[in-house]
Amino acid sequence: MKQHDRASARVVPQYEIDTLGAPFKVTLWNCVTLDIDRATGEEKVHVPDIVGLINAVVRTRVVHPRKLNGKELKFVRNALGVKSNVLAKFLDMSPEHLSRCEAGVKVMSTTSEKFFRLFAFLATFFSDPEELLIEALNGSAIEKKAKRPDEMSRKFTEQFLSMKIYSAFDVNEELHFEFTRESVDSAGVDGSSEDEWKVPLAAYG
Repeated sequence: MKQHDRASARVVPQYEIDTLGAPFKVTLWNCVTLDIDRATGEEKVHVPDIVGLINAVVRTRVVHPRKLNGKELKFVRNALGVKSNVLAKFLDMSPEHLSRCEAGVKVMSTTSEKFFRLFAFLATFFSDPEELLIEALNGSAIEKKAKRPDEMSRKFTEQFLSMKIYSAFDVNEELHFEFTRESVDSAGVDGSSEDEWKVPLAAYG
């Protein structure tokens, strides 16, 4: 890829990202860069740390109390890169039933949805969520493979104790999450400082 002249780049104050496949709105504040490709003249959009963003979006949606619909179930599963048959086994349901839940033909039970949400939240701290799920099903220890294990344990415990699912809501009210980037207090695993997605600035719906 041709190296761009960064002097022409500008940070967009507000950017609604529509390339994640999320069935709800995701807006990014003061972190997306627009640049011009000098070879083609086309505008280029740069979103930092797209994997981190996807993880932040997944975490934010699964802790939001509104019941997950079929499209959201499928989005979260695909965002984590987990095959439906592996997830169905973990949730103790048939792949056919999970497929019907994702299609909106069936409604996932509250108990199954809680397990799904907790797994999804936990999975965002691992580089390979499907491997995590397979190893968990086989009874293997998983803690050592987690990114930021202390933070994972603290946040997971908070969600486990406080998780609620509300089935009653206005179906015409669209969910909308907003994110920005901020510096973290601690250094990264390689000793360097890093930024992370702040989740969320706001949530509507």
